[in-house]
Amino acid sequence: MPTTAVNKVERQEQILHSLERFSFMSRSHIQRLHRLGSVRNAQKVLKQMEEYLHCFREGYDTVYYLSKLGRDMIGAKKQVKRSLQTRHTLMRNDFFFYIGCPSYWKNELKVTNEGKVMVIPDATFQKNQRYHFLEIDNTQTMAENRIKIERYKEFFATGLFQKQYRHFPTIHIVTINRSRMKRFTELCEGLPVQVYLYDDIK
Repeated sequence: MPTTAVNKVERQEQILHSLERFSFMSRSHIQRLHRLGSVRNAQKVLKQMEEYLHCFREGYDTVYYLSKLGRDMIGAKKQVKRSLQTRHTLMRNDFFFYIGCPSYWKNELKVTNEGKVMVIPDATFQKNQRYHFLEIDNTQTMAENRIKIERYKEFFATGLFQKQYRHFPTIHIVTINRSRMKRFTELCEGLPVQVYLYDDIK
């Protein structure tokens, strides 16, 4: 098989594995992560892979996820479908790119203590040799958010995370409007936290 053909297959499989990892990715996400160059070239590459992909429009971009053929090609077991949680996933992925694509990034990693699940951040990542937690606020009520923040405050006061991570991870919160941004800032007073407006990071 010619080298160019091998490279093409390898690149396609790499893109499929990225979609397995992130569930949903926009064309610009794939273009950036796999260094596809121009928008025109990225669209050409993805057009050649259309039998392995499902797609839909989201704002000004196209979002892709694996079809059955795509899952079979790489042996992916998890099937994802477009749902109310899709935007939540895309917001999380947008933050991954915004923060610089950290090499250590785990989605919904359970934080446990003596076998008990204490909290499940939307993502846990490392940057500058420190741990960070990500929380995405999309459809949750502020009452639900308050409960989770109070748990973080409890863990901060008891030093639970300091024992596990050697420091208390900075909490990054991405929310959908400025009034919620202000509310989160008030709720998180005393915690190491950064609050972002989604429109500013996507």
